[in-house]
Amino acid sequence: MNKTGSIIVKVILGLVIISLSVVIVLCVVRPQQREAEFFTRRDACGEKLKVIRTLEEAHKAAYGTYCGNWDTLLYNLQQPNQRVIRRVLSPTAPPADSVYNIPELEAIKNGWLIQEEGKIVPLLKLYEDKKLTFMDTNLLTGQTPERQIEIIVENVKDVIYVPYTHHQSKFIIQSDSVSASISGEGSKLPTFVAYVELDTLFADYIKTKDNHNPLELFTGSDYQWLLNKKAELKEMDRFLGWKVGDLESPITEGNFE
Repeated sequence: MNKTGSIIVKVILGLVIISLSVVIVLCVVRPQQREAEFFTRRDACGEKLKVIRTLEEAHKAAYGTYCGNWDTLLYNLQQPNQRVIRRVLSPTAPPADSVYNIPELEAIKNGWLIQEEGKIVPLLKLYEDKKLTFMDTNLLTGQTPERQIEIIVENVKDVIYVPYTHHQSKFIIQSDSVSASISGEGSKLPTFVAYVELDTLFADYIKTKDNHNPLELFTGSDYQWLLNKKAELKEMDRFLGWKVGDLESPITEGNFE
C-alpha cells in the first residue's frame, strides 16, 4: 500500500473511531438526559400546582367549597366575599398612637380595640397573608386595591398553563365532595384535584414518534422512552402525571411532594 492509501485508511479508521465514540457517549448520556428532563418538568409542574392549591384553599375559605372551573374560580376570587375579623379602634379610644404604643391585650381590656367583621377579596387576603409566593409582591406596593387585583390575576393566568406546552394546554381542575364518615352518611367534605397527564406534559415527545432520527437506532426514541416511563408508573399503580389533591379523599397533598 502506498503512502497516500495508508493515510486514507488511517483517516477513515479515525472517523470510524470518532463516530463510535460519539454513539457510545450518546447511548449513555441521552437516557440520563431524558430522566433529568422528567424530573425538571415534574418540578416545574409542582410549583404551579402548589399555587393552584393555594387558590383553591382561598376559594374554600371564602365559599366553603373548592371550584372545578377556571373561569369561575378566577371570578369568585375577585369578589369581596371572604369573611374576616379585624381589630379596629373603638369610638371611645384615645388617639391611635396612644393605643398602638401599649400591649394589644391591654388595649382590648380597656375597650380601645374592638373586633369588627368585614369582607375582603380572597386574592387580597392572600396578599395580606403573604401567600402569593409565586409572584413579586413588590409589584402591588402603592397600587390601589383594584389594580392589585388586576396584577394578581395577570400572574395567576400564567399559572393555569402547563409548562412546556407554550400556553396551549391548561391544568385540569375538578371539584367534588366525599362523606366525612366511613358509613357514607352524614356531612360531606369538599375535595378537589388539579393535574396534568404525562401525555400532555410531554406532547413534544409524542409528536416526534414518526420523526426517526438515525441516532435513535442506538439511543432509543424519545417516544418509546415515554411509553416505557408510563408503563413503569402504571405497574407501580401510580398516577400517570402530576397532581395535587384527590376527588376520592379530602387531601391536598401532591404526588410530587
